[in-house]
Amino acid sequence: MYHERVADTTPDQVANAILETIPTSMRAIREQMRSGRAASLSVSQFRLLLFVRRNPGTSLSPLADHLATSLPGVSQQVERLVRAGLITREQHQVERRRIELCLTDAGASTLAECDARTRAWLCERLSALDSEELAAISNALRSLRRLLAPGGE
Repeated sequence: MYHERVADTTPDQVANAILETIPTSMRAIREQMRSGRAASLSVSQFRLLLFVRRNPGTSLSPLADHLATSLPGVSQQVERLVRAGLITREQHQVERRRIELCLTDAGASTLAECDARTRAWLCERLSALDSEELAAISNALRSLRRLLAPGGE
């Protein structure tokens, strides 16, 4: 495998690599997610369902923040997923103006299938790399996530 010398790499080169790699990666993931039973899920809907699974009873505002979208935009996505039977939207028992979101059994099943299929595809692709390359990618992604997270270094 080709290994670039670390000392020759600049922040500008890494920035260019990120900007070139992430859209290609997301396009490939999106294509993979569009196959199979969960073919109707967009990447945004997948992320929405993941957030609701991790945060049962969440409301629209935290979800909109997570997806970096507007309240009306996330509300429309939620409505489509409610109509599809993948999530429920109910009024909070105490705070009548607050809406709580939860996965349905069908939503959990669809999410699990889409997640497993996409992970299996990624693992198959990643198996072409040696352990050193896998570790380098893992470390780089961890660093990138830390740097780009809100309040990151």
